[in-house]
Amino acid sequence: MAQRRPRHMAAPGPRPERRADPGPGTDPGSTMMFVAALEASRKTQATAPTPDPRAERADRSRRIASGVPDPLEADAFIPAAPSAPAASPFLPQPHRPKGPGHLRRTAPAPDTTAAFMEALEEGGLHGRACRRHGLAPGDTGSVDLTRDADVLAGEPPLVGVEPGEVLPVASFDDDPLAAEAGEARAAARADVEASVGRSAAMMSLLVILSRITGFLRTWGQGAAIGGAMLASCYTVANNLPNQLYELVMGGMLVTAFLPVYLSVKEEGGRERASAYTSNLVTIVLVVMGAVALLGFVFASQVVLTQSFGATEDFDHGLAIYFFRFFVVEVVLYGLSSVFSGVLNAERDYFWSTAAPVFNNIICTASFAAYALLVGTEPAAAVLALAVGNPLGVAVQVLMQMPSLRRHGIRLRLSVDLHDPALRETLSIGVPSLVVMVVSFATVSVQTSCVLSATSSGAAVAYYARLWYTLPYAILAVPVTTAMFTELSHAYAARDIPGFVSGISSGCSRILFFLVPMAVLLVVFSPQLSQLLNAGSFTAEETSMIAGYLSALAVSLPFYGVCTYLQKVCSSWRRMRLFAVANVVAGVVQVVFCLALTPVWGYVVPGLSSLFFFVAVDVVTFVQLRRELGPIGFKALLACAVRSLALGLAGGAAGALLVWALTGPAGLGGPGLAKGLLVCVAAGLPALAVTFGGAMALRLPEASFLRSMVGRVASRRAA
Repeated sequence: MAQRRPRHMAAPGPRPERRADPGPGTDPGSTMMFVAALEASRKTQATAPTPDPRAERADRSRRIASGVPDPLEADAFIPAAPSAPAASPFLPQPHRPKGPGHLRRTAPAPDTTAAFMEALEEGGLHGRACRRHGLAPGDTGSVDLTRDADVLAGEPPLVGVEPGEVLPVASFDDDPLAAEAGEARAAARADVEASVGRSAAMMSLLVILSRITGFLRTWGQGAAIGGAMLASCYTVANNLPNQLYELVMGGMLVTAFLPVYLSVKEEGGRERASAYTSNLVTIVLVVMGAVALLGFVFASQVVLTQSFGATEDFDHGLAIYFFRFFVVEVVLYGLSSVFSGVLNAERDYFWSTAAPVFNNIICTASFAAYALLVGTEPAAAVLALAVGNPLGVAVQVLMQMPSLRRHGIRLRLSVDLHDPALRETLSIGVPSLVVMVVSFATVSVQTSCVLSATSSGAAVAYYARLWYTLPYAILAVPVTTAMFTELSHAYAARDIPGFVSGISSGCSRILFFLVPMAVLLVVFSPQLSQLLNAGSFTAEETSMIAGYLSALAVSLPFYGVCTYLQKVCSSWRRMRLFAVANVVAGVVQVVFCLALTPVWGYVVPGLSSLFFFVAVDVVTFVQLRRELGPIGFKALLACAVRSLALGLAGGAAGALLVWALTGPAGLGGPGLAKGLLVCVAAGLPALAVTFGGAMALRLPEASFLRSMVGRVASRRAA
């Protein structure tokens, strides 16, 4: 029997024709695997109940409006953490190639497709699949491939295409589902804009009322104590408690409390929010109470930090006397900040904005009491000044407390130093202490420099700053307050596109209002300084107030943007960035003041604010652009240019009317009545030209004014 030869030694027979290596991606076995997997997916889908497409679209819109990252935004990140929706293959990915409406897609290779589906069944995504879905290797997630499979199955064969070749595909801008999602996002943002507009309008009206009472308070101060040495002593002592509060805890409470409160409330409800608020209130009482006690004991040293460069006419003893009464305000300021933060987080802006009105009324009464008593009882008159200020702040705090209970906040004394929310507050708030230290140092140097030029320098700076902050308080503070809440909500929901949009829209509104107002402050500075003259100012003091106000006014738009960027960095949890910017800017301002005040006089401290705020804004914007991508800086620059043009037009109209009213053929001599008449007769037309022109041109930044005017007109018509 013939021996059987091994298989590998079998006699050679006719061999099939040798073909070229087909290359990867053409294995028919893997193609069959892909088809089988596709059929299984379709059978599973056929047995499942058919979902209602309208219900799916409505649910998708609700999820997007509640904070799901917008897939149509550039550089949008679609997270795949357990707390967020898994990435979807039919949503745009984080890194879109340049070129309108195109994504990168490689020609499908069936063998790698089968491997991908097997890996998906095991719950892991690797290699090309990870890159496609925006995940890191090893991440797991539930991803619906049915839609992609249907699309691939319905496509014609790719002829003449090498595996791995990049092909253009249809734009996602043409996807009806994506378009509907974008419309839902736009509608949600429109609702936010409308809410901010309503809140800002209400707060603006309350701020106007507060400023009217504040003007009466300032007018009463000017009539009672004038602009001489007594006014400087009162001003120095009055400013110190606020500076101490800001230095020790104020920056932390203002910048960190509201974002953390919103996170705590979202995670633990109102009961957890009440516990966090009670913990913080107790800590404020303990810490700020200790600061008040130390300030009372070392009052002389504290006052000296503000008056070390004052002339011999300055009465340090009187300033120390006032400060020992005022120092209790550091505790009251802390409580007021916490209470206002809670109400703002709840979008209840009424009492936090209206409470200062009662403070102003009480302080005005104290100035009236001084004027009545100073001739017969000088000691009692000074005591009335010393008691009136802290009493007004105490009433301001008490007016906000009933609203806390209405929002479910029940305060009780308790301290929990291990509270995670407290640690988060410190992580955000500690850098803000650096900001406050810089602010304290720069204000101290400014006060000392202006006092080195004149003994009434502190009072001059105080009165000028009242007019300087008036347009900011009425027009910018309502915007920043409302937007701070919305920015914190957006970041807590990880709505980064909405967060970036809030930065741009907030800065645009601030520039739209404050750039023209800076021009008008310069034009009307002589008349505004006369409004404070109730017979107690000399002509030289009135002129100094006007000059200092003009120097300050140049920095007004940058000041408004700077304060808004602080809220942006707070809600973004990046206060270290803002702290570094403040340190750099503070050094520049201090050097400017110390070097040039002996040369140019008392206006230098006011002019130094321009360099400070410009430096902070530039450094912060650069870092925002680096970490968040485009924030619409060109649009902001265009808004600033348009606002400057409007301001110059209004300023020119106002200056012409001022010249007509105060020139040789106009009204005679300076005085309160003349200043008021000129401000009304020339100021109102200047405002009409500025902002009326913006509404007539239908500038986008004027939408807030148009909506407010429309609501007022509709109410009158009804």
